[in-house]
Amino acid sequence: MQRIDLISIIVPIFNSERYLERCIESLLRQDYSNTEIILVNDGSTDNSQSICERYASDHPHKIRVIKQDNQGASIARKRGIANAAGEYLMFVDSDDYVSNEYVSALYKALLKHNTSIALCPVKRVEIGAFPIFAKAESSLCMYKRELMCRFFKYEFWGYPGGCYHKKIFENIIFPEATVNEDYYVKAQMFASQDFVAYIDCALYYYEQHQDSLSKLPLSLRALGEFDNTLATWEYIKKNTQKYSLHALAIASEAACKWLGTINSTDYIEQPILLYRNRIKQFIRKNLLKILYNPHLLWKIKVVILYNYIGALYSQSEVISFGNK
Repeated sequence: MQRIDLISIIVPIFNSERYLERCIESLLRQDYSNTEIILVNDGSTDNSQSICERYASDHPHKIRVIKQDNQGASIARKRGIANAAGEYLMFVDSDDYVSNEYVSALYKALLKHNTSIALCPVKRVEIGAFPIFAKAESSLCMYKRELMCRFFKYEFWGYPGGCYHKKIFENIIFPEATVNEDYYVKAQMFASQDFVAYIDCALYYYEQHQDSLSKLPLSLRALGEFDNTLATWEYIKKNTQKYSLHALAIASEAACKWLGTINSTDYIEQPILLYRNRIKQFIRKNLLKILYNPHLLWKIKVVILYNYIGALYSQSEVISFGNK
């Protein structure tokens, strides 16, 4: 008898009225029927709440709405996880959309390979485009070595593009910093797995808008990206030492990026100056490891060193390691 476990799809929402209907409709079109859709409205000030309520009214047995004060997508996801009834969890951002096979393909792959995680690529599309969905391909096992190496090359960071057994989240530590928090969470997930299921076909689609978190200006919140890369390195050193230099490379790039941004800013408030000292301390303490790290390009090492020296001796022009 074929298993049909309940799958909870969690959607964090903040001021997404332009895209929200498209997102929800793509979830309602899934060819796997045993799902619940949990819409977590994270303090939206636009028409998002009324859209959520309308869909919940039209689909009372399928859609639930949770409303909270604005606390960020990370807290919204945590709230969704706490309220999920499903054995498995999936995540879709409110301005994204998925193919009709998104749930069924990942769920089947997870069962086929008897693992707790199934993954697929996420495809970036032009704003306003609606592509022809790719047909899900056969799945395979991705073993830890390949998974971790690809992860530390900026793959699989986000929650989207995956199906996860709910038990995985029981021992996960969610960071306080909310920029790139998914990197720290996913590092914990992957470090605990010997292998995952993988479908080499994009079933999840996103548009990168101007208000994307990857485009945040200099602020204490944006600097949380460094906090999470540093926390990830510390976790990997302790739990999966083999990949510690990979994680150090990511933390070093984040340090370089934000140190260059701070150095090239004319007026800097005291809390950010203190943050600059933290980054300088990280570089000073680990400078030899950074310079001899085989996972960092030499050009990046030069920029790290240049920005570090610039932070030590002047506020003059420096090289800025731009946003990825």
